[in-house]
Amino acid sequence: MARWIGPGHDHIDAVLAAADAWRKRCFLANGSLFGDENLWTLSNLQELRSRVIDHPIEGKDPFVDKLEKQLESSSPEVRRLAAEVLWFLFLFPNPDAMGLERKLGPIKRIWEGAGSSLPDSEYLDDRALRGVGQSGMQYNMNRYQQFEFLIQSMVQWKTEPPSRQIELMPEPEDAPWGFAGWLDQIEGSDRRPMRNVILYFLFPDHIERLASPTFKNQIAIAEAFKSRIPEDLRAKNELSSVDLDRALYAIRKELEEEYKTDHLDFHHTPLRELWLPNGSSDPPPETSFDPNSTRAVRYGASSLNTILYGPPGTGKTYATAERCVKICDGEGAEANEAPQVRYRELVKEGRAEFVTFHQSYGYEEFVEGLRPEPNEGGGFRLVVKDGVLKRIADRARSKPDEAYVLVIDEINRANVSKVLGELITLLEEDKREGMEHEISVTLPHSGKPFTLPANLHILGTMNTADRSIALLDTALRRRFTFEEIAPDPDLLKVVDGIDLPKVLRTINDRLEWLRDRNHLVGHAWLMGARTKANVDRIMHDKIVPLIAEYFYDDWNKVRAVLGGTDDFVLREQLDQPPGIEDDRGEDRYRWTIRESFANGAYERLVAGPSAGGGEVDEG
Repeated sequence: MARWIGPGHDHIDAVLAAADAWRKRCFLANGSLFGDENLWTLSNLQELRSRVIDHPIEGKDPFVDKLEKQLESSSPEVRRLAAEVLWFLFLFPNPDAMGLERKLGPIKRIWEGAGSSLPDSEYLDDRALRGVGQSGMQYNMNRYQQFEFLIQSMVQWKTEPPSRQIELMPEPEDAPWGFAGWLDQIEGSDRRPMRNVILYFLFPDHIERLASPTFKNQIAIAEAFKSRIPEDLRAKNELSSVDLDRALYAIRKELEEEYKTDHLDFHHTPLRELWLPNGSSDPPPETSFDPNSTRAVRYGASSLNTILYGPPGTGKTYATAERCVKICDGEGAEANEAPQVRYRELVKEGRAEFVTFHQSYGYEEFVEGLRPEPNEGGGFRLVVKDGVLKRIADRARSKPDEAYVLVIDEINRANVSKVLGELITLLEEDKREGMEHEISVTLPHSGKPFTLPANLHILGTMNTADRSIALLDTALRRRFTFEEIAPDPDLLKVVDGIDLPKVLRTINDRLEWLRDRNHLVGHAWLMGARTKANVDRIMHDKIVPLIAEYFYDDWNKVRAVLGGTDDFVLREQLDQPPGIEDDRGEDRYRWTIRESFANGAYERLVAGPSAGGGEVDEG
């Protein structure tokens, strides 16, 4: 039995009871999980398929946003059906993959779009929706595909005559291999984790709680389990999905007999160590048992190595949090909270880590180094300590179906070649672990071989005011994809009559003319301004000093950028000291930033000195 999922997880009974209710009311009948009406009918499923699958919406909008648009003119019954399909989609992931509120939000949103409140139900409480396991990155990142596979399977099932359904669908305690073979005829069954989720919830006494086909394969080929596979399966060169399920069932039955208990789970001691040695080391190598292994694919984003670059104040650090969430949860993942909230959850889970490079940052902090530790009898010894990259790489390697992200803020402030050392070669995507040209290097301090797993993303930020892309090491440049995060004045609003979009656009046009596009002012500083006093303080404390830094305190140029008037910077002519003869005739000034800016100052900044308030100094 695969009904035990670890100590302290007694909620499994509530989850499987909910799954059994779905089996009886929706799968075997045409009813509803949350009401008395008939929702899971062939006609409703066909309409849902037509709206969602036959008329997809392109783009990067979240999956549920697209789904809501696709259901705009549908019948209330089809909308409620879609909500119950979402419920099944969210039934498997545990809180580490998806919390209760992130499940309930989309279900409620789609259901209540039909004009009625979502009913109270025991199948919507915390125990029923707490999930049973890690659904895996492929499941989380491609929810549309799992949704599609479930609908296609249900349409095909409902078209089968009753006699065929009876033949295919035994009682839950009977072997499900006939139904599993039928399900594998649905297009995409060899690639969709939803196939394994459907089988587990229909047959929890025979099918393991493993959404990932990769994990099933790794267990089947583990040395500790190979001999427990039936002979007819061992004789095959390649195992089908049904073969893998049969193999794991046979392995489980022998283990239950050996350990004298059915409280066994492949993700918990003592079984976990038998296919993942020490609970966290490298998974066993892939073989022909699983030609569709997910270890050798690219995980979600267009590149595993990306640098977000742009001038100060464009929100690069905020963008990294948003990007982390998309990488780990998928482009279509629904977020009821701000990206920063989910990002902090990912950090707690160990799936994201943040580090800032600086001039003194080195290989020892990033990869591995030697650190002194005291000996018991006095003196000290040097021990190898893992750096941030090695730690997160080891975690990523232990869960190959999940995405991990290492964020490197200000990546251009360190000597990157010195920090990475020999690992710069491993960054290349085709040289990652499990890829076509996988490379392993021997680390200098520990002497151990090391590879970078293919599910670890490196996400850097780069402030172009500090250093141009052109000045970066060529080897680094060709290993990263560079994405510009440029100032976006259109994100700003008019505040107390100040046209902030026009102000920022004018400042940046002048900066680009006088300096270059790497030295601009970002929009992020002004995003939170609600009053003129807010805008004045940001200009005084941040923007004007930054512009002065760009021109190395050439205040005439600073003044020109700010409209060529005295509205923002005040100049006072200095008296020539006695005894100094200066026949150049050049006036010298003391420059200060005004404490407050007059009404109309920002209009004059945009219009220039012709609007009044001072003259441009041509000196």
